[in-house]
Amino acid sequence: MLRYAKKRRADKDVSLLIRRNKQELISINHETSLPLASTVKIILVIEFARQVSIGKIDENERVPKEELLKFYLEKTDGGAHEEWMKEFTKEDYSLKEIAIGMAAYSSNANTDFLLNYLGIEEVNQLLESLNLHHHSRIYPLVSSLYISNYVKFNEKITTKKELLYRMKNMPIEEYIQYSLLIHNHMANEGKKEYMEKLNLHFDLQKIWSDLLPSGSAKDYASLMEMINDGNVFEEKMQSCIEEILGYSIFKNEKNREWIVRGGMKGGSTLFVYTYASYITDKDGNQTEIIFLSNNLNVLTLRKLQTNFNQFVLKVLTNGEYRKKISSE
Repeated sequence: MLRYAKKRRADKDVSLLIRRNKQELISINHETSLPLASTVKIILVIEFARQVSIGKIDENERVPKEELLKFYLEKTDGGAHEEWMKEFTKEDYSLKEIAIGMAAYSSNANTDFLLNYLGIEEVNQLLESLNLHHHSRIYPLVSSLYISNYVKFNEKITTKKELLYRMKNMPIEEYIQYSLLIHNHMANEGKKEYMEKLNLHFDLQKIWSDLLPSGSAKDYASLMEMINDGNVFEEKMQSCIEEILGYSIFKNEKNREWIVRGGMKGGSTLFVYTYASYITDKDGNQTEIIFLSNNLNVLTLRKLQTNFNQFVLKVLTNGEYRKKISSE
C-alpha cells in the first residue's frame, strides 16, 4: 500500500490521507480529485439520512422489486445486486433496505433508483452545503454505461475508431446531459433500441471510469470526520447514517467488541480502487482513512484489493505501525 502510494505520488493518480485523533499521519495528494467509483455512494447515504430526519421521506416505505429492476444492468456491478437480493429475498423492499443494498452491497441499480427518488439536484446541493470543494457533479451511474451506445445509434457512427474519438472528446457537460436523458428513459420509458446490447469494450470502459464523479481525499476525510465526531448532524440523521454505513462492519459481531462507531464504503472499476472509513474504538480513538487510486492495471488492482484490509487493520490497532508509516 505505502510503496504504491509513494511510487505513484508524482503522477497524481493516487491519494492517501490518514487522520488519528484529528492529527494527520499521512497526507499524499490530499487535494487531488480522482474518480470515486462506488465510494461516491456515501453522499447519497447522507442525503438519504437528511431527508429521513426532516420527514421528507419515510425509510419504511415499500418499493416493488420492479422499480429497482428498471435500473438493473446484469454483469455490471460485480454481482452486488444479486448478493443483496439473496439476503433480502422479497417482492418489495423498504427504502432503508434499498439504501443498505446501495452502501453495504454496492448495488448500482439501488443507487440510481435512490438518486432518482431523492432528487439529483438535492444530492448535488448537498455537496455545496457540506463544503466539498473538490467534488464534481454526481449523475446516474448505470445510465452512463449506455452513452456510447446512444451516441453511436443517434449519430450513426459505424467504426470503433470514430466512436472512441467522439467519446474521448465529449465535454463533460454533454456527457452528463446524455446520462440524465438515458436515466429518464430507464425510469419512465422502458428499454430503448440503443439499450439492446451493451458495449463493454476495454477503451470505452476506461473513458467511463475516468469520467465517473470525482472528489479528493480531503473532501472525504472531512466527511468521515463529521460522522465520526457524532455531533455534527442532527441525532436522527446521524443514527441513520451510522446504521447504513456501519452495516458491513457490525455484521461481524467481533467488531462490536472494539469498535464503538464505524462505517466504510469502497469502490472499484477495472482501473480504480477507492476507500473511505471512519472508526472510533472503545478507547475513544478516532481514525479516518481515505485512499483513492486511478490508472491501475489488473495485477496492481488485485494486489491492492488483497492487501487493503490488512493495511487498514494495522493502522487501527498497531501503534508501532502508525509511527512507522508516519515517519516514512
